[in-house]
Amino acid sequence: MLNVLIAGASRGIGLGLVRAYLGRGDRVFALARDPAASAGLAEILGRYGRRLQLIACDLNAAAAPEQVVATVGDCHLDRVLLNAGIPGPHKQDVASVSDADVAQLFLTNAVAPLRLARALRPLVRSGGVLTFTSSVMGSLQLSVGASMPLYSASKAALNSLLLHWAAELGSSRDFSLLALHPGWVRTDMGGDQAPLSVEQSVAGLVDVIEAAAGLDQCRFVDYEGNALPW
Repeated sequence: MLNVLIAGASRGIGLGLVRAYLGRGDRVFALARDPAASAGLAEILGRYGRRLQLIACDLNAAAAPEQVVATVGDCHLDRVLLNAGIPGPHKQDVASVSDADVAQLFLTNAVAPLRLARALRPLVRSGGVLTFTSSVMGSLQLSVGASMPLYSASKAALNSLLLHWAAELGSSRDFSLLALHPGWVRTDMGGDQAPLSVEQSVAGLVDVIEAAAGLDQCRFVDYEGNALPW
């Protein structure tokens, strides 16, 4: 049985990952700003009980890493899946976007996930996997995010921070680091026209995550395991 921590667990891909890992027989710590407001988490809690621990936490709060580490306690983690993110302002125009919107976007999508990951690093088992939900839009080489430039920039920032952290860890890192593109998925963010269901994306993500266990990789890949250029 693996110990799995999943952030952004109240809906969409995060909730799908909670379902998938509990379905495999694993133990899950599910982080959400307000778990009690998630009907999906309530249903899962009723089914799996003690193998699911809900953690109410605003990951953007400065004290969030300390709170999560204290809640997890001395439990060592096999998988850490940091999935929380926001699309940013509807009008993604750098000339008119407010400072507050930019700060919120980059804090949520790039800074807060790395801050939590660094705090959890001592709890990650050797051979484990720590992942961040990124996006193909974050690839500077592919440059496919023209319709959402600020969102794309926030994911590029996430990828950059991940690479810098991997370099900082160097040979001391004994777990895999993955930036994951989940595909275009039918969620609140992806919309109804997206070609992938949550279940399809999550099934692929779990396969990719589990394939990285024990390999100490640092990669940017999609839900089918295809490498993406940074």
